[in-house]
Amino acid sequence: MRDLSTKHLRAFVTVCDCGSITSAAAVLGVTQPALSTTIQQAEELVELRLLDRSARRARPTAAGLLLLPEARRILGEVKSATTRLRDLAAGRMGHISIATLPSAVDHILAPTLAAFKSTYPDIRISVRDALNAEVVALVRTGQADIGIGAHDETMSDIEQVTVYEDRFIAVIPVNHPLADDKDLTWDCLRNEAFIGGAAGSNTRAMVQKTLRIEEGESMIECSFVPTTIGMVGHGLGVSVLSELACRPFRNDPRIVLRELHPIAPRPIAIIRDPKSAETAAAALFMSFFQRANISGSAS
Repeated sequence: MRDLSTKHLRAFVTVCDCGSITSAAAVLGVTQPALSTTIQQAEELVELRLLDRSARRARPTAAGLLLLPEARRILGEVKSATTRLRDLAAGRMGHISIATLPSAVDHILAPTLAAFKSTYPDIRISVRDALNAEVVALVRTGQADIGIGAHDETMSDIEQVTVYEDRFIAVIPVNHPLADDKDLTWDCLRNEAFIGGAAGSNTRAMVQKTLRIEEGESMIECSFVPTTIGMVGHGLGVSVLSELACRPFRNDPRIVLRELHPIAPRPIAIIRDPKSAETAAAALFMSFFQRANISGSAS
């Protein structure tokens, strides 16, 4: 036996709301005979009269009064489900996983996320902060839809769009002889005790390449920026970090931050794996993010 359909329920509710077949037919955009047929089909399915119909009026019967609130609820739920599915298809809801460098959160990611969530409140966001190598790995394995990391020209298989031009700077103990040097060069740091980043950090790779510091050579290894700052602040060595990473520590009285010459850029990019299927929500965020932050072009 067939059940009532949403077509039957919508026709019935509209007639109850309008009070007549004629008015309801106009609202639904159907002919009066067609609407009468739909109501008759509904009554045949439940084997009860749902409406008392006269020449000008149509009112719910006792059975109709029982059905009316349920019909409204069902139609509301169907409309809500349809809207949510359409929002999902359009990217207005869903889930986005983002892997990011910690240094990119405060200045780049968080302000954009605040604006994005205000516009698309039904999209769930998960953020995982990690070293650059892990950010790339999470994107490549599909564990993150989007990554925010250091632009790397050697990664030709990854889509990268530069969104911010960061740079490397020196972190010096305040009482160190180099603390007053306003024209600090990379060569000045070569023979200093050095506080370096953990394996997988693009800062560590840059320092080792530029200063030619080998593994284990006069280097104390730290995984996190606050740890590095603490080590430098207690005079255990000098370090090189990104300007973005150092911003929260600009007023730390134990250290001074100095420009390094020649300037070593550290472009920050939003990255994704073009081989991975892109969800509508992720595509929407990519577009939103680039409009809000873009300062370069895709590599």
